[in-house]
Amino acid sequence: MKLLCALTLLLAVVAAVFHGVHGQNPGLKAKVTEFGLTYGMKVFLSLLKDRAQEIKIPNQSGRADVVIGKVDYQFTNIKMTAFNIGGTSLPVVPREGLRLRANGVSASLNGDWHYSAKVAFIPIRDGGTLGLSISDVSLDVVMRLGKDGQDRPTISVGSCSAHIGDVSVKFHGGASWLYNLFKGAIENTIKNQLNSELCKSVSKAINEDVEKSFAQIRVLEPVGKFADLDLGLLEAPSFQTNFMELPLKGAVVPRDSSITVPVSPGPIPEVPETSRMIYLYGSEYVGNAIANIYHKAGQLRHVLKPKDIPKDLPFKLNTTYLAGLVPKVGELYPDMGVELVLNTSLPPHLSIRPGHATLTGYGNVHVYATPQNKPAIYLFSINVTMDLGAEVKLIGELLYGNVSMDPNKIKITTFGSTVGPVPTFGLDFAIRALCQATVPWINTFALDSRFEGMLTVWTSRDFCRQGAVPAIRTS
Repeated sequence: MKLLCALTLLLAVVAAVFHGVHGQNPGLKAKVTEFGLTYGMKVFLSLLKDRAQEIKIPNQSGRADVVIGKVDYQFTNIKMTAFNIGGTSLPVVPREGLRLRANGVSASLNGDWHYSAKVAFIPIRDGGTLGLSISDVSLDVVMRLGKDGQDRPTISVGSCSAHIGDVSVKFHGGASWLYNLFKGAIENTIKNQLNSELCKSVSKAINEDVEKSFAQIRVLEPVGKFADLDLGLLEAPSFQTNFMELPLKGAVVPRDSSITVPVSPGPIPEVPETSRMIYLYGSEYVGNAIANIYHKAGQLRHVLKPKDIPKDLPFKLNTTYLAGLVPKVGELYPDMGVELVLNTSLPPHLSIRPGHATLTGYGNVHVYATPQNKPAIYLFSINVTMDLGAEVKLIGELLYGNVSMDPNKIKITTFGSTVGPVPTFGLDFAIRALCQATVPWINTFALDSRFEGMLTVWTSRDFCRQGAVPAIRTS
């Protein structure tokens, strides 16, 4: 009998954990502590109680021995009117899996009843409505988590025990006054049936329903149009005293098979801290692999036109302004617009240090004069190397990013000039001014695009010294 099938919905919290290393380092690693599992359980139970009346409960049938003989009964159109759980927990079972415990479970239901019986070989039938209450239910299930051939998580029941405390039935309509006299026999039959069937229902829900949802988990997540991030499990989840660890491949896969990625994940060290709910660890590999793929795919390229320069900047993209830096440009191409074709010359490189990330960019700026209604005229090129720093900080319950730049670390050289020697002093000033003007815009954009959530950044020196991204952990 599946009268308490709503209980099995609690197991969906396990699926949420995944939405969310033999001989190989993981590119990403997630650690979910018992705090995180407990919080997920509380959120799920709140949703479950709100939606209890929407749960569809199948019709029930059975046979009971009463004073008039054997009675075949049916309960139909069952609707849940109340559902409560006294207490739950989802602790980790070291080296085995997760343990779902629920106690003090109670439910109230209404429905229709029908029965048929033979009294002295005379068939009799009757029906009406009923009220059914079940209370003091407890459930203890150990769930084992593994990995399938497609690197998705798997789940199965390791053990299950259940106990039904009390069942109460109240008949209405028909000859209900008579049937209420021997309802105890029917209640005992329902209770025994629940005791024998509850674990079967829970096991079926986990082994089939939850497992089926795990099989639908998408392993490859797109990173733009040219790469995918493989979030498949590198090995089965591991279970320690008070946390569960998920070693994810975190491999960045180019969609163009001719592109090779010359970087690989470094080791992600063990971090004993478990005071937060969720820890997400990553290596520099992920960012650097994405940068390599997009560089080789020719996607790190942009054309900067005069209309793209903010009006409040102290310089403009035209030959009049450029003549102040390179006089011959003004002589040969007066009163023309200027376009800058920017592209990376090497893949950008991400480096992580305690509390700070640095992205080093290597690029070329190709300068063109643009006469009206005529093809652009190439002037010269600039090679630029610069560092962008990024810090992550928590303000209230929001995670903010802040980009910074040291203009003194910008290095420029010129090459390929068609307008004679190009002095680097003025160009150096212009490039720095452009970059310094761009950084506040980036920070304003990041402020407007902040990520909601209670997040903080943990910056262990040992952790970052080995080239791993600081752990982002949920409060």
